[in-house]
Amino acid sequence: MRLSLSRRVFVAGAVAAGFAQLATAEQSAEAATTIGFLSERSLPSSYIEALERGLIERGWAEGRGFRIEQRSADGDLERLPGLVAELIGIGVTLIVTGVGTPVALAAKRATAKVPIVFVTGGDPVDFGIVANRDKPGGNITGFGGGVTTVQKRLESLREVIPRAKRVAFLRNLTNPVHPKIFRAAQGAGRQLGLTLLEVGVFEAVELEGVFKTLLSQRFDALFVPGDAMLIGLVARARLAAVYGDRLFPDAGGLMSVSVDLLDLCRRAAGHVDKILRGAQAGDLPVEEALTLEVVINFKATNALGLAIPASLRQRAEIVDR
Repeated sequence: MRLSLSRRVFVAGAVAAGFAQLATAEQSAEAATTIGFLSERSLPSSYIEALERGLIERGWAEGRGFRIEQRSADGDLERLPGLVAELIGIGVTLIVTGVGTPVALAAKRATAKVPIVFVTGGDPVDFGIVANRDKPGGNITGFGGGVTTVQKRLESLREVIPRAKRVAFLRNLTNPVHPKIFRAAQGAGRQLGLTLLEVGVFEAVELEGVFKTLLSQRFDALFVPGDAMLIGLVARARLAAVYGDRLFPDAGGLMSVSVDLLDLCRRAAGHVDKILRGAQAGDLPVEEALTLEVVINFKATNALGLAIPASLRQRAEIVDR
């Protein structure tokens, strides 16, 4: 078959255009923005997916417009500075810290240049992540909750155990934010007629002994702030407990009350998008959580012989694991 000159020109042009599109696609893939995602523990994939979904909603194409490099300290907070350095070493454009205050503080201490977008359930001003919500300054901004979440946890615990008086506050002694959470819990507890007493551990291996002490001292309930190491206590806990992270009831614990961290991860994409388009992180105001999330484990309520009031059940997500 013989082609006319115009036909040959058309075919040659189409082939050239095809190669050009292929080269452009390859260059786009190579030029994809690398976003670091640093966590203090391994998180369910839903947290990363929430961030990805938020970016896609803003016009970014996964795998071509951006890619996410994940790093986890697996519960060892001392590993966080090294992981930040590792992300910087591979050339990330910015770092998202999720979820919690210790990882945000570690990233802030490790770099003053790479932009940071944090996601935490705590109050970012009270815990020293930023000095000002409206204009955080430097290379950091993000999304956070507030200390009022602590009061909501205790109120929910009181609903489940109306006669509770003595509550043990279990803290990781290596977690720098737990002392402030304890002071907030003490203040909120006094308003509810609850006495909170602190019990601390340095390592997970101490938990077995701690629970023997808790039972012998006749505590009515347990308050556990969010912490990767303390998730290991769920299998041992024989007290009604309110936790600071939904990973606990997902693992078999009784109940958690926290800000909706998945929603914050999705919303964090808004700040990531602005920074990638040229905004300075420190010029973007810190935004607060819009909703609280109550999660109750149905099997745990039965095992502890508890009845969840209808008022609490109506506003909670019930898991059966």
